[in-house]
Amino acid sequence: MKILCDRNALQEAVTVVSSVVPVKTTKPILQNLLVRADSDGITLFATDLEMAARVRLEAVKVAKKGSVLLPARETAALLRELGDPTVTLESTDQRCKIESGGGSFVLLGENPEEYPEESQNKAGKHITIPAGQMLRMIQETIFSAAREETRYAINGVLLDCAGGCLRLVSTDGRRLSISYQNIDSKTEFKVVVPLRALNTMARALPEDSKEPLRIDVSDKQIVFTIGNTQLQSQLLETRFPDYEGVLPKAADTTMELPKAVLESALRRAAILAPTDMRMVRFEVAEDQLRLTAESSARGRADVAVEAVVKGAGGSINFNPDYILEALRVCKLDHVRLDMSDDSMPAKFTLGESFTYVVMPISGA
Repeated sequence: MKILCDRNALQEAVTVVSSVVPVKTTKPILQNLLVRADSDGITLFATDLEMAARVRLEAVKVAKKGSVLLPARETAALLRELGDPTVTLESTDQRCKIESGGGSFVLLGENPEEYPEESQNKAGKHITIPAGQMLRMIQETIFSAAREETRYAINGVLLDCAGGCLRLVSTDGRRLSISYQNIDSKTEFKVVVPLRALNTMARALPEDSKEPLRIDVSDKQIVFTIGNTQLQSQLLETRFPDYEGVLPKAADTTMELPKAVLESALRRAAILAPTDMRMVRFEVAEDQLRLTAESSARGRADVAVEAVVKGAGGSINFNPDYILEALRVCKLDHVRLDMSDDSMPAKFTLGESFTYVVMPISGA
């Protein structure tokens, strides 16, 4: 194989496919990426047997067709350091010489014939959504998904498509994020996607892009396709909790205030929240929100800010880190809190289509 291509385009492609390469594995061959060259361009492919990524580059001069396995980590690192706009790859047997800007490097790979083949996509249901909207929905949900392996049932994000609306839902049992988007489709499905797959997909999606992202869903697999990039992932075979039953139906108190004001005040109060039980008390009264935190070893914080309050008022305790994480991905200038008492979940409205429900810390 011998090719000449744009270094930036190759580097971006290698970055995408390398994101599925396992750091540790009992099959060392999976720590490589496969490059195939045909008469029309090259295809880069990598898999860890649960996820797979493929990128097609056609603006490539192919002098000799063929395939080569390259060590993913070293290839990505080398392309980041090269400064010349073009790069040449030439492989012989299981060796690949990379030349660019007067530098020459030889990478040792393995037999490409022994690398796992790409699985064929099975026919199923599909929808299309603008890439930028999908990126927003991923960002508004992945942070509240469970990270513990023992919580496998919720160690992923629910994609719930029905009634012309796609919903992404995540929870770790203490908080729940729902992000939704209306779509022009009557397709219906409900699947749980591994958190890692959505993190990987988010890195490949351009911000605020209207480029179409196609989502194909079969019984055990989901495939995301945008342009010449494709990500496949196995689905989690689990039953996601009934998230609609968790949503508060009514609230005794509603409070609205600027996002920046709440975020700044909460950051200050959280400095003195105890490390063993992170907690800040929200005291809502007429035209005011008071945030307090106290640590026997550090001291006490008391921060008051103006707010628009409707209802009876009251107090409720939250883990400040849960609220701050959500505020980081909030796109609104003003946020709203609907609450009742410290035994009921509270609802934050953080976007036109972003709802965040948090269980309070009761009895503190």
